[in-house]
Amino acid sequence: MALIELYAALYQEYKRILTDRQYEVLWLHEIEGLSGKEISGRLDISQSAVSRHLARGKISILKEIKRERAKREDNA
Repeated sequence: MALIELYAALYQEYKRILTDRQYEVLWLHEIEGLSGKEISGRLDISQSAVSRHLARGKISILKEIKRERAKREDNA
């Protein structure tokens, strides 16, 4: 499986914990490889909003990873 397919599968899984906008911004940045400026133009939002959505989305994903890890450790 190509790396891009792994990223796509990962973001599909985490779509359930992200807001629609966070998901959209993360997808455009991480999967499609767009810059903050390009995302800003495409979505008609400020570059600072793009940065906020990226940061908050990544934080949400990291929290979910930690929850899943803790759950697995508890079940081990």
